[in-house]
Amino acid sequence: MTVIDDNIDADVIVVGGGIIGGSFACLLGQAGLKVILLDAGVRQVNSLKKVDARVFAITLASEQILKKAGAWQRLQKEDIAYFRKMHVWDENGLGEVNFDSASICQSTMGYIISHQAIVDALQEKLLELDNVRCLWSVSPAYVKEEADTIVLGTEDGLQFSSRLVVAADGHNSKLRSLANIHYQKHDYKQSALGCIVTTEFAHSEIARQRFLKRGPLAFLPMHDPHQSAIVWSSSPDHIQRLKALDKSAFHFELAEAFAHELGDIKESTERAVFPLSRAQADSYTKPRLALIGDSAHTVHPLAGLGANLGMLDAASLAEEIIDTCQRGRDPGRLQVLRRYERRRKGENRNMMYLMDSFKHLFENQHQSVQWLRNFGLDTVDSLPVVKHVILKRAMGLTGNLPESARGHF
Repeated sequence: MTVIDDNIDADVIVVGGGIIGGSFACLLGQAGLKVILLDAGVRQVNSLKKVDARVFAITLASEQILKKAGAWQRLQKEDIAYFRKMHVWDENGLGEVNFDSASICQSTMGYIISHQAIVDALQEKLLELDNVRCLWSVSPAYVKEEADTIVLGTEDGLQFSSRLVVAADGHNSKLRSLANIHYQKHDYKQSALGCIVTTEFAHSEIARQRFLKRGPLAFLPMHDPHQSAIVWSSSPDHIQRLKALDKSAFHFELAEAFAHELGDIKESTERAVFPLSRAQADSYTKPRLALIGDSAHTVHPLAGLGANLGMLDAASLAEEIIDTCQRGRDPGRLQVLRRYERRRKGENRNMMYLMDSFKHLFENQHQSVQWLRNFGLDTVDSLPVVKHVILKRAMGLTGNLPESARGHF
């Protein structure tokens, strides 16, 4: 279903070839639209990729979107780790809550997959699509709206015209800046440290998170039964001190912080550090331009929802554009793009503030608050109906989901 005319280069130009932009381009390409995808980075070659400490907890909804995009089928068996249970507890008290996918008749709660594995799978699919043109090491320099088109120029002198340009180039989005869309950002004054660790005891496909005084520490199960991806959120000074420790000191401190839940830490990969913030663009859309993923919003990583919210953005916008093109109408009209914004902006904002509430609740060290949250954890753990509602929402089985995310029900 190519709707392009002779006056433009593509139906849609996508800036950013990561997980969100790549998924979006695949969804459009599979529907027959002509797409140009631009990415500022150098294309990664599979054989040269290193161990990737950046991993995502992928929901069942995101799994369905990746299947629809044609990427899931290209993931290798060893790229996909299952987590079937989740255990959450507080350092300051005995309160805990446990979730089990079997309680709602699902075989898994979700998957832990490295960023690079998903990008590789998406790129393989993109290169198969004749109507998708991918250009790497290309950055936008300007965008200019014209009567029925939008023109995007690049820093190396290329120029493209289309009906719509979509920003999927992350929280430091160059395209969002060029479009003069304000990005309201709140600095948590926290950083997160991530790496892959090998533990004494097997993880048993359980995702674990312990709330510490300075921030949460999560162990996410990898394909190897003794390997977990860790995400440790804390003050920037503390995180930098942890990064500077030698392996032996780091392993000891990590095992202590996690109450030796998985025994001693035997090995670890290089540690990566990134700052934490939440942000929301004032608007997700302008005439002939839309934002998706981190270009539009970021959330605290304590529930691992960032990439999944971005996937829902990509699928929701793709659904609106494909439907509009099938009707023979212009996908860049503000009326079309606003439907996407109404669908996603409020939901993203609600999730952003919910994560803020959890963050502040678990960091509060007042004795009465500690007692209350431990009581709350135990109460939720004792109420199966409440747990099932929380679990289904977290797994992407309920909510205002695009059609491509609905394969599990």
